[in-house]
Amino acid sequence: MKKIISAFTAAIMICSTCCVNSFAAESWREAFVTRIMKIMSSDPAYNEVVITDLDRNGVPEAFVMQDGINGGIKAGFTMSGSTVSAIETPNNIIGSCLKDITVYEKDGKYIFVGREIPRYSSVINLYKLMFDGQKLTTEKILKEYVSPYPTIPYVDMYGNDFLSNGYPNRAKIKNFVDRYEGINSLTATNSNAKLLIDGTDVEVSGYTVNDSNYYKLRDIAILLRTTNSRFDVAWDENLSAITISKGEKYTIVGGELSHENGTALNVEQNSAPVYVDGEEKEVLSYNINGNTFFKIRDIGEMVGFSVDWDGEEQAVIIRTE
Repeated sequence: MKKIISAFTAAIMICSTCCVNSFAAESWREAFVTRIMKIMSSDPAYNEVVITDLDRNGVPEAFVMQDGINGGIKAGFTMSGSTVSAIETPNNIIGSCLKDITVYEKDGKYIFVGREIPRYSSVINLYKLMFDGQKLTTEKILKEYVSPYPTIPYVDMYGNDFLSNGYPNRAKIKNFVDRYEGINSLTATNSNAKLLIDGTDVEVSGYTVNDSNYYKLRDIAILLRTTNSRFDVAWDENLSAITISKGEKYTIVGGELSHENGTALNVEQNSAPVYVDGEEKEVLSYNINGNTFFKIRDIGEMVGFSVDWDGEEQAVIIRTE
């Protein structure tokens, strides 16, 4: 998802076009190659790899496994910021379940279903796959659970030819990883959620991405300008980074709280770093139609306000006191 505000547009366009977006799109590849090499070197029996994007955030997940063994997933990992992070994997599926994923759409939400055929059996097992960014969990389901819903385009990539003379071949692994394309595009829809700040309903545009509400950082900053959770936002040319100063009154630049219209067609993960009072923070943001959007809970954690969700009222509730 995408860029930050009108005042930042020129700077961020240059940065993201020349280095930021390319970094977001490519930085995981070499890290994945190195991690796969390390895993296979420790145990060459685990020589199969699936690259997929279960959370559809533009950065894939990788799973290294051995075929035909219950719980045969050796390791899973993804990229968080500039760091490779481990994924906790389940032990109730075999690795082949991740090689054949179908995605169904129900009420605007996605259901990921893996398909496995256990060894010595002709019975097909279906599992609902749920990934929260850190842990992959599964739930065995019947075909009737998803059969009423349409499928959407989705491809995960599988490979098993990575060894030479019994040892992992880096060139083969790199060729496999480099062939992965970001085919599982992100989607964002206009958020219909209300936003209440200390009990007051405010007008602000946002998007819903992966069932979470995302807003422009400057929009939230201007709304909190006179509260105890005030913060200022700037762009640091030297760091090519977004900077947040807690406790400082927001500096108005113009263009805040402009209305977002239509369906988001251009959605990418943004990799511009964020500094809060000089400390770099690992936070996921998205460039959507030319602006950067942050998850409202992440903004709250960075600057110091609480966020709750009222499901009955479909409202995001911010408390600054």
